[in-house]
Amino acid sequence: MTTPRIAHVCMLAMTLLSPALTLGASVPYSYESSVSSGFVQNPNEHKRVGYITKFQMGTNPNAFNADLKVAIPYQASVSPAYSGLVTSLKGSPASAKAAPVNNTAQVVGVIQKFEWAGGVGDPIQITFLVSQENAYKIKTLMQQTLVATKVNQLGWWIADYDQETKQWYEQSYPKSSPTITGIIANKGNPDLDVNLTPIPLGNGASVYKVTMRLAPAANTQYALHFANSSTRPVAKSWGLVVGNLSKLPYGN
Repeated sequence: MTTPRIAHVCMLAMTLLSPALTLGASVPYSYESSVSSGFVQNPNEHKRVGYITKFQMGTNPNAFNADLKVAIPYQASVSPAYSGLVTSLKGSPASAKAAPVNNTAQVVGVIQKFEWAGGVGDPIQITFLVSQENAYKIKTLMQQTLVATKVNQLGWWIADYDQETKQWYEQSYPKSSPTITGIIANKGNPDLDVNLTPIPLGNGASVYKVTMRLAPAANTQYALHFANSSTRPVAKSWGLVVGNLSKLPYGN
């Protein structure tokens, strides 16, 4: 028969070994974005879009250029709360009778799909499209095992349209800092893939698909912003600092 003291010790051990028990149940997040709208906005459509704002692997901080110019679905007078997305205004704000004027931004990639199971130790999987130059740079780094397993910087921004409030809102981005650091999942066979089959954009240019699963680095923790409407944002913790279950900015 288990004594009360032994039961208490077992419960304490389970709590320490299972951060999810102390942080609440995991809520999965899965977002599919419109690639075509990610590059060129259709004013008659309001499809979810997402972008890779920063991506660095290896020792060269400028290895991956933000060489894709996109029009984000925010009017010129509105700036995203996420500081990692640097926008440029396309002329002056439109008048009330004119069509909204979108901001433009230079990004590393356009997101096709974002997935996270919601647990502090669960990998983040992102499929995104990059230029030919960046695709070949990633492919080259994949041949260098020591540098191809760590992502020094990853930033993203996903936006969706709230049909009830009739406005765009920021659905996901790193909140506690503009970028996160992580390790490519599955060390023996890293979950990083680059498909060098070109995907034409229709304007003479082509992009290339990259799929990556990123696990938290040891002893690191970030707050990530998520929202399923313009009025209900939450912050979720990703990664774990031993002995420090940090308080999140809002919600959990």
